[in-house]
Amino acid sequence: MKKNKFKITDNSFWISTGDLMAGILFIFVLLFIVQLLSVQSQLETKEKIIEELATVKNKIIENLSGEFKEDNLKIKINPKDGSIELDEKILFDNNKSDLKPQGKAYLKEFIPKYVKLILGDKDIREHIDVILIEGHTDDVGSYFYNLELSQKRSYSVVNYIFNQMEDFEYKDLLKKYITANGRSSVKLKYKKDGSVDRNKSRRVEFQFKLKNDEALEKVLKTLEK
Repeated sequence: MKKNKFKITDNSFWISTGDLMAGILFIFVLLFIVQLLSVQSQLETKEKIIEELATVKNKIIENLSGEFKEDNLKIKINPKDGSIELDEKILFDNNKSDLKPQGKAYLKEFIPKYVKLILGDKDIREHIDVILIEGHTDDVGSYFYNLELSQKRSYSVVNYIFNQMEDFEYKDLLKKYITANGRSSVKLKYKKDGSVDRNKSRRVEFQFKLKNDEALEKVLKTLEK
């Protein structure tokens, strides 16, 4: 009988358990490093976006403040978000939603300047998500009555811009961005003594919203805390 010529020796090529575990550990370390670098890259990208958005928002606010600083329109600009409040008395009679002649004259002067500042700069325009016209009332009357009134007022402003105002620069482009809402009495203004300031509560606001603006606002609020 012939003896088996093949036999397992101490120099076998089989991988030991220790070497196998070391190899698996090395793979896990590599995966962890790749994941860590990916997370770091995402954080840096988000930080860059937030920084860019903050810069754009500040630039718009500075432009608005500079444009209307010496203007006879007496524009009131919120330094935090760039929103502009127009007193109800300028635009409408009490409990009415039809623009007064005085209100139309005011908008005729204000709107072209405002729109040009928001949409005229391509570097700014690419970050704009929406331009919002928002109607607000005081706390007199029911919620639904004030909701309807505030909606009609914001619509009246938009209707005047596109159907009655003469053409102005970026008017057609504005259609892609503008929207109108009524907020009833949900965002009242208050006096120092805590009572409702009904005169200031009755207003129309012009606001601009940036893409990813919500994320920026959350970050800014966190930093303020």
